[in-house]
Order: sequence, then structure tokens, then C-alpha cells
Amino acid sequence: MKDFLTWPLIRSDPENNPPKLAPPALRYAAGGGIFVLSSLCSLYFFYAPSRYVCRGPGAADRSMVTRITLFPHSQRLVLRTANPPPSRWLPKAVQRRAFFQRAGTVSSADPRDREMQLDDVFRLQGSAVGAELYQLGNLTRRGVKLPQAAQALVAKSGPLIPKTDQQDAILLRVGDARLAFQLTAAPQRASLLGEPQPHGVRGAFHRMLRSPTDWGVPAGYEAPVAERTAYGERAKRRADTEPWFLDRAKFDRLFPLDRTRYRK
Repeated sequence: MKDFLTWPLIRSDPENNPPKLAPPALRYAAGGGIFVLSSLCSLYFFYAPSRYVCRGPGAADRSMVTRITLFPHSQRLVLRTANPPPSRWLPKAVQRRAFFQRAGTVSSADPRDREMQLDDVFRLQGSAVGAELYQLGNLTRRGVKLPQAAQALVAKSGPLIPKTDQQDAILLRVGDARLAFQLTAAPQRASLLGEPQPHGVRGAFHRMLRSPTDWGVPAGYEAPVAERTAYGERAKRRADTEPWFLDRAKFDRLFPLDRTRYRK
């Protein structure tokens, strides 16, 4: 950029009035700006997965592969993200500053895990039940006839979940952190309709876009019977790429909506 930037960029008569190099100050400033912008864009590919969550207490998911684990007795929550936070490259003294602890303390055992208290986590947007309603609504609009149980769920829970929270993902806010963590929550069509899992070209494309569900548990956590049973059933699939919730309604009650989400 510093050796090739011309000004103006486009000339009406390039043959008789060929472009000339811009002044050195402009060329060096433009080169520096492009370097900073490209660095920030590259950093996003590391930062975004460190805010993408895919499993909850009684919820397993697999999109960008993470999990949330609740220790009921201590009310301690371990939130695992797809990638470790970029702050891990900073000096230890800087990482311990309050600014970098707002979204939980990074675990020394696994840098992808953040430890926090359950009372510090709220839903900024989305709902576990709303994600299921969202998927059922998509099927209805396509003319698919829903099973009786699914129709009952829509009739019972549909009016109770705001339309803004009927989406395929959940945003979780930790304390006063400005940025939220994203949790994939929508079930797959095959599970809702009792159909076989996608196979062939469709199945391969589906697996290419989604990584396996994270069923790994952190140290000191013992998975309940229902979770172990679900894992055993999912293991029989060719590829397990679907979120799992022990109880979607209880999950929503566990993480109440943030009262400040609509503040300007």
C-alpha cells in the first residue's frame, strides 16, 4: 500500500494524465490503517468462538462445541466456550484485573471453561422453549403436519413466550459484561417429527456445518442418569449434532430474563 497507492484512485483520462503516487504521509497512513483493520478482523475469528456456548445444565449442544455445567450444591456454573478467550495471551497480572473477570474466571484446568455463580447469569434474549417453538413454527409454515405432542406444546407455550424470544439461539449475559454468550438451542427436524437422521449428501452437508455435541464433563462433575441415558442413545447415531435439554422449561427458569435488556 505504501508503494502503490495513487491519488485520485480513478482518473477520467489515464492515458494523458496517468495516476501518480499519493504523498508519502497518505500512503503510510493508509497502510497502517489497513494493517490495524485486518488485525482486528483476524482477532474476531478467535474472539467470537470464545463467546459461543453450546451446552447447559441439562443442555448439551454441538454447534461450535461448548457446554454449561451446573454444580447444584455450590451453585457454581462452569461455562465452556468453543475457543479460549484471547486474553489468555496477556500477562497473568493483567488477566487478574477486574475488567477481564467480568464474564467469569477462566479455569486453570481448561482455558475454555469460565467459572461463575449461577445468580450472575441471565438470559439476554432467547428461550429454550422458544427455540423449540421457533423450529415448530418453521415446520408449520412449510406445510408439515406436527405430531399431537408438538401441537399441544405450541398451544400451551406459544402465547407465553414473546416472539422476540422465539429464535434458534439464546444469549446469556454474565454479570455486567457488555458482550453476551450465545447458546444454540433449536432441535432438529428429525427429532421433532420422529424421522430418520439426515444421510447421504444432505447428511454430509449437515455434518460439515456442525461439529459433534460436547458431552465431556468437567472435573468433579457427575452426569445425572438422564444425561448418561441420552448420551448412550445419541452415541448410536451416525453423527450427533443436536442440542440436548433435560427440561427446556426448567432451563428457562434457571436463567431468568435480564430486566435491563430493553434499556437504551
